[in-house]
Amino acid sequence: MSAAGRPAPTDRSAPADRSARTGRAAPVARTAPADPAAASDATGSSRPRLDDLIQAERDIVARLDEVGIDADLDAFSVISNIYRAATAIRRHMETRVLAPEQLSWTAFVTLWVLWIWDEMEARHLAAEAGITKGTLTGVLDTLERRGLVTRRRHDDDRRLLSVRLTDDGQALLARIYPAFNAEEAAVADLVSDADRASVVTGLRDIVRGLPDLDDT
Repeated sequence: MSAAGRPAPTDRSAPADRSARTGRAAPVARTAPADPAAASDATGSSRPRLDDLIQAERDIVARLDEVGIDADLDAFSVISNIYRAATAIRRHMETRVLAPEQLSWTAFVTLWVLWIWDEMEARHLAAEAGITKGTLTGVLDTLERRGLVTRRRHDDDRRLLSVRLTDDGQALLARIYPAFNAEEAAVADLVSDADRASVVTGLRDIVRGLPDLDDT
């Protein structure tokens, strides 16, 4: 049970047993020592405890063993769980908050960026929303038909297009964000108070560090 009084969600990412799915005998999994600090294989590389992995991760570890790939499983665990968590959170927010407003996740993020930073050139809006300019055009077409955004060409350069929220768009974000934030709080409550700061710090480190990796 979370601190918000909500039952913790069931992990739906765990598939059925590998042997049941494929009809093959499941490969023998790595033996994990009882002490996490002592979790290492014969080469001395760190391995996550199998007891700490969900079924999908166990399947992946077993498959890597089966094909003889000595992967960095710590790195795999970090990145796969970030991706899995982000996907689950997005689905949760769409179901609980956005679908009743007939908004997709991408449409909400576009409105959110404009709500926070006001009028913006379309190219910068696409970058901030993390989508392509082509995708943004389709999203803006839908939002403009609903009267939530408006677009204008620059007088001094007709190639430039700026986007801003209408009064109805402003009102929509002001109305739905409290519900969105309440779901953010419910999800954050699934992380203990002791772990929350380290989770935030680790994620910020990734966001800050990725541009340097892109340049290498």
